[in-house]
Amino acid sequence: MEQIELIQHWNYFCSLAERLDDTKHYIDHGLQEHNGKRELVHGKVYSDVFKQIIVLLASEFEIMSKALCHKKGVKTKKIGDISETILGTFPKIIEFEVSTPFWINTPLQDWKTKRIDGGKNIKVEGLDWWFAYNSIKHDEVGSITDAILENAIIALSSLYIIELYLMKEVFENMSIVYTYPTVYFKCKYLPHPVSSGEGLLPDEGGLSPTERYKKECPELFKKHEIESK
Repeated sequence: MEQIELIQHWNYFCSLAERLDDTKHYIDHGLQEHNGKRELVHGKVYSDVFKQIIVLLASEFEIMSKALCHKKGVKTKKIGDISETILGTFPKIIEFEVSTPFWINTPLQDWKTKRIDGGKNIKVEGLDWWFAYNSIKHDEVGSITDAILENAIIALSSLYIIELYLMKEVFENMSIVYTYPTVYFKCKYLPHPVSSGEGLLPDEGGLSPTERYKKECPELFKKHEIESK
């Protein structure tokens, strides 16, 4: 994938994120405590808007994931091939934390594959939103209850991760996030106003900009700590 093409796809992601963000005006995206767990208050609410978001981004997730695999020299066709390649190449991608205005989650934490049928086929697990998409695609009316807020958020979070990994492969940095900013989604690996550089993605070390430079330039931080005493 060329740089200009990636920018176009990133802008498309931003438009989907804006669609999701707009739903905050009529559905609370906040959290609640339930059985000792923090979960979305209205995570199970379904709507045509969430259906549209899930269907559109699922196609985009597949395109961008295939492009990421291709950058590593692997041609993939199905979600099984895609999953096996990405997880094998970027094993710590499942640790990627995504921040939204209401919670921090690791949307790919349960993503895994296993060979079945004597190794001929690949079974994908942990992408519940993808399975919801398939249900919606094959039974749009009967599967409307799969088009829920939680799936829309987790799905977009998953695409956000793939986009940033592909940015690092294509641009060798994530600067277009600041040239073309998005709404709703953030992560600790991006530069911020008081930082002069980027952090490291999970497969690079999983550090924020401050954590990275504290590790790479410990003498500067030690000097600052002494001066501040």
